Amino acid sequence: MGRVSVKMIAERTNLSPGTVSIILNGRAREMRISEETEKRVLEEARKLGYKPNIYARRLRQQTSGKVSTVIGILWPSLYSSELLVRFFDGLHSSILEKNMDVEIVFKPYQYTQLYKIGEVFRDNFYNGVIIVGASDADMEYINNEKTLMPTVFFNRQSDRFSSVCLDDYNVGRMAAELLSARGHKRAGIIESNLLMKHLSMRKIGFLDGCRSYGVEVSEEHIAQETMDVPGGKRALKKIFATKEHPTALFFSMPAGMINGAYEFLHSKGIKIPEDVEIVGYGDTITSELLNPTLTVIDLPVQNMVIRCIQLITEIITGQVDKPITVFEKTNFIFRESCGDFSTKWR
Repeated sequence: MGRVSVKMIAERTNLSPGTVSIILNGRAREMRISEETEKRVLEEARKLGYKPNIYARRLRQQTSGKVSTVIGILWPSLYSSELLVRFFDGLHSSILEKNMDVEIVFKPYQYTQLYKIGEVFRDNFYNGVIIVGASDADMEYINNEKTLMPTVFFNRQSDRFSSVCLDDYNVGRMAAELLSARGHKRAGIIESNLLMKHLSMRKIGFLDGCRSYGVEVSEEHIAQETMDVPGGKRALKKIFATKEHPTALFFSMPAGMINGAYEFLHSKGIKIPEDVEIVGYGDTITSELLNPTLTVIDLPVQNMVIRCIQLITEIITGQVDKPITVFEKTNFIFRESCGDFSTKWR
């Protein structure tokens, strides 16, 4: 059997399509339709496996001005659940505090395979979308997709669409400035093996900053690895196999890598921060549970989400009619793995 329609249910219950539609939309009491008739329609709908077309329903409601704004959140397979919690905390705060009539639809996608849910863009499923964690390939796909749906990128820059992000180059320079102020002369950087523009800018910012501040970063102290525990161990094994070890490390995208790095250092008797100071990127619960706790340059997720919701709403309502990029400020969260600007290392 094909898709079950209102007309089909009407024919089987000897009622008009209009009456069946009213019942299926939950308005039987309002329109004074008998309980017996309502029960007969709902029972037939269940037997046939009727599924309402929510998109068509929303479209009809929109024309009458009776529906919430529906915003899709496109979430990649690569991102951690910790970030998801902070992200939705920002959504929750933004929508409730401003009393916004907004519905959020969570739509996961495989990292680098955003094209597989291309119908979202071609059919304009939502009033607008916020795309999180897009790869370079995902960005290229969307930039070439012919969609009129309002779109905002979270922490990615786009020439065609609006975005709310950090200045990744400046994030790298911030790490270099801190390590220089701490008195370090040799540093290393551990990065993801994912070749992405925003990660490359973070690395370039760090290397440029180190050159400016007189901190040496040799090629053998740059490690690209997978974002997991084994990747962190391999990265540190490579770096500490060199003759002169760095006295400071910057993890430009730590995720699980930082756990592996800590395990390696502890197994070799290398003390943090006495022997090597460590700065990470993006605060997580793990950062506070590590021993010693991890100093990070924060990704202000909640603030960025609030700005994303504000921006997508402004685009939907026509207040913003061309792409804009909003740069959020970030800051250090100082913990035990690396001191602040006020003192020197050792």
